[in-house]
Amino acid sequence: MKQLKLLLLFIIMYSYTCAQTLSIENISTNIQNALQTHLKGQNQAIVQNIYRRVDYKPLWVGLQNEAKMSQLIQALKDPLFNYKNKPFDQKSIKRLFFLLDNGEISQNKKAVVYARLDLMLTNSMVRLVRFIVQGDVDWDLVQKKFKALKKSDDIKVKWEMPPAKAFPDQDQLIIAIMEGNIHDYLASLLPMEKRYRKLVRLLKNYRVMEKFPKIPYSNKPLKLGDRSDRILQIKKRLQISGDYPKTAPLDKKFDTVLQQSVITYQKRYLLTVDGMVDKTMTWYLNQPAKKNIQAIITNLDKTKLYPKHFESEYVEVNVPDFNLRYYKDGEMIEKMGIVVGRIDRPTPIFHDQIEYMVINPTWTIPDNLIKRDLIHVLRENPMYLAENNIHVFKGNKEIQITQDMLDPYEHSKQHVPYRFVQFPGDNNALGRIKFMFPNKYAVYLHDTDNKTLLTRRYKVYSSGCMRVSKPFELMDILLEHAKGNYSRSDIEEIIATNKPTTIKLRKPVPVHILYFTVYEEDGLAYFKYDIYLYDKIIEESVEGHKKATFSIPKKRMITMKKQREKQLPPVKGSSKKK
Repeated sequence: MKQLKLLLLFIIMYSYTCAQTLSIENISTNIQNALQTHLKGQNQAIVQNIYRRVDYKPLWVGLQNEAKMSQLIQALKDPLFNYKNKPFDQKSIKRLFFLLDNGEISQNKKAVVYARLDLMLTNSMVRLVRFIVQGDVDWDLVQKKFKALKKSDDIKVKWEMPPAKAFPDQDQLIIAIMEGNIHDYLASLLPMEKRYRKLVRLLKNYRVMEKFPKIPYSNKPLKLGDRSDRILQIKKRLQISGDYPKTAPLDKKFDTVLQQSVITYQKRYLLTVDGMVDKTMTWYLNQPAKKNIQAIITNLDKTKLYPKHFESEYVEVNVPDFNLRYYKDGEMIEKMGIVVGRIDRPTPIFHDQIEYMVINPTWTIPDNLIKRDLIHVLRENPMYLAENNIHVFKGNKEIQITQDMLDPYEHSKQHVPYRFVQFPGDNNALGRIKFMFPNKYAVYLHDTDNKTLLTRRYKVYSSGCMRVSKPFELMDILLEHAKGNYSRSDIEEIIATNKPTTIKLRKPVPVHILYFTVYEEDGLAYFKYDIYLYDKIIEESVEGHKKATFSIPKKRMITMKKQREKQLPPVKGSSKKK
């Protein structure tokens, strides 16, 4: 009987000791100790502050925390938040769960392991938040590579990147953890949310696509009515990417359904839209899905540079897409094509506000164009200025210029002391209207006297400014914000005077010049060529895949020709187009 009483006392004492071992207080003590020994790096101070604010109590372990812990574990592997499948200690977390669930941790060590698990989960949460907000691109390295292009290839890249985003407000993070509102909190951090979510959906689709079949090359394009073994492979390929309907027949006949599918594909990749499959389209079809996946990821990385959304009304210029879109209250109300800067004179990437419009604009030729283009053109054709209604001024006095007066400045760093101004007219390089957002790059949106450039595949012909295909449609929208009332007939009367007229806006309209090569629109995924190679530079500046330098490849889809007169009116008698 005495032995039985001693045994019962031992069991009671052991149970009490075990309870003490797994008590909240004991786990809290072990969390406090582990914070000093198991945590290092840029997140240490944030994690320490989180636990200090909650008196070092466990945030994830225990029955009361089960639901929010499940949310976090799901979020760590959710492409919406972790589109790069970053580890975030998920394997270590899973292993600790396995050891605890299978009784492989002795009772007296469980408090230590639970503390370590809780700490690991908190640290993973902080790392996930940092990735969503800041990403893992070394943007300083990107800018260094941009600057290096000036020395190596005489390309002056101008991309105004904001300072790195700060880590979000820790009070909100702690509230989200304490209230178990993990998913909604993380979703609130998404940059450019509408665009971001569409890109994530595309990424999911391309990651689960079947392997693309290889399509043999041929010098003979395939067209409507043809029959060929290649057509069967093309149908299979386009069906995988969603261009050819799943219910359509997989046979060797080039039918109207395939023709429409080919046209859809050609539009998505900015190919010649003719409904035929030639060698160029075959090359695109044979590119592996991993190229699309990488392009989507790089474009998701770029969203980190921007806020959750732009203003309620704004103009968006997407350079590699060669399109301008006007947004109002979240909806696109206008879309038009644009011509952008040549690959050796790229259009700057920045934000500004359209403040006024000029009807019948004059064009003052920038100093760099005088040196790089105009002096050479005048050497070829001394009558060029008169033929193109260009006047020369020194101060406010109009003068007659000679070649001898200009030659010393062609390769000089000195500013050319003369102003070359093209007067208004049908042949003015700016057309009949320009949209002004005064900026240090001296670029703006404007009409053009050479509409044929807007029909080209790669619309890279300017020296940085953006020429719009429907300037008067853009003007009509902006006139809603004008100081004063103007009808289309009023504008036509102003144009007839051939005199410059400024129309100020009472409300400036934001303009965002962007560089996105992948987007979804009207349910279709569009992939655009990386004209300036910015995507490649970003891809090679990512944590874990960094390359210290960047070299322009010898072969590109767009060749960089040092062509003159692309911004200037053409020389009479020359076959070159403006």
